[in-house]
Amino acid sequence: MRFGIRSLLGALAIAAALGAPAAAGPLEDANDAYREKAYAKAAELWRPLAEKGDAEAQYSLGTLYAEGKGVEQNDATAFVWFQRAANQGIAAAQYNVGASYATGAGIGKSDVDAARWFRRAADQGMAFAQLNLGLLYAAGNGVPQDDVEAYKWLELAFSGLPPGGPRMDVARAMTDVSAKMTRDQLIEAKQRQRAWQAKPEVK
Repeated sequence: MRFGIRSLLGALAIAAALGAPAAAGPLEDANDAYREKAYAKAAELWRPLAEKGDAEAQYSLGTLYAEGKGVEQNDATAFVWFQRAANQGIAAAQYNVGASYATGAGIGKSDVDAARWFRRAADQGMAFAQLNLGLLYAAGNGVPQDDVEAYKWLELAFSGLPPGGPRMDVARAMTDVSAKMTRDQLIEAKQRQRAWQAKPEVK
């Protein structure tokens, strides 16, 4: 396969944290500080919340460490916070844990662990995790090689991504995978894709 794992720690990381308006309080103050690029202040506000177990704050603090904003860049510390949020069901954090394992950022490289975490995020409907999971199935990295599963996940990712670069990557990967598949395998992959439903994790 020509396409590698897409590691989007910075691009995706803060989106979920800032997506929904929160009640006024330390979490919203931290989100406001991040939006205003007052990263050190955001870190100061998120840290106590993260230490008390707030998944959104854990995820957001991990983002700052991954990006080196307001704190010294540290992949290992970012991984710790991402994993805590991921264990509470935050799909974007699960994606980042998978990307960390895939690239060896802050933790030992492991395709098996990358696939496991991408699967959890993909099952919740995260398109970039679906893309990476499809690529892992296509290559047989961390999971058994399976073109039908690869095509299913790539098709789901294609449906979930906005137009642009990543979606074009998916289209090219789908072309590569489908070239190795029989007509029956393509039909099976499309049936699996249509039958798939997102399964949000209960927090």
